[in-house]
Amino acid sequence: MNNNNNLVRAFIAVNITEPAGSELEKFLNTLRPMAKLKWVTRPQFHITLKFLGEQPMQIIEQVKAALRPIKFSPFNITLDYAGAFPNFNRPRVLWLSGRQGRSELINLANLINNNLNNIELNLNDKDEGREFKPHFTLARISRDVNTALPQNLLDALKNFNLKFSWQCSEFNLMRSKLTPQGAVYSKINL
Repeated sequence: MNNNNNLVRAFIAVNITEPAGSELEKFLNTLRPMAKLKWVTRPQFHITLKFLGEQPMQIIEQVKAALRPIKFSPFNITLDYAGAFPNFNRPRVLWLSGRQGRSELINLANLINNNLNNIELNLNDKDEGREFKPHFTLARISRDVNTALPQNLLDALKNFNLKFSWQCSEFNLMRSKLTPQGAVYSKINL
């Protein structure tokens, strides 16, 4: 018998290391005053490889066992362009992505998915089956916000010309606790 207290909301991610994290935070601090959005905070900086949703602890243990054998060569990631899902005309998520490290992130996500294939994950995810698009989320826009983004914010994103780079040498299984102040993330040891 499962009750909600035994469920762990989890995801697998690449965390953004220093100095890229500090540089990204400075960039976000220039954007925040331009619009009242759900901006990510420094402890939330990551690129999601796989969202697991809420899973019972026994499934989390199976996930940990499936992830332990995954090995890969370190690679560089660069975030050097901005975008929005689904697009800048009707944005719900503002993000950064990059060309360097993109194929490696896709390969790593595929490797993780393959290792999780035999686990009966109870995924209630509308994105399941969509093509994986590696990205760093800058902000989320509430569905009840139907106004266009301010022009200065759109200009800052469309004319984005910075580069945030770091080396990826690991991925992490993360716990996500939802609070009124936003999600709080912590690593789950493999």
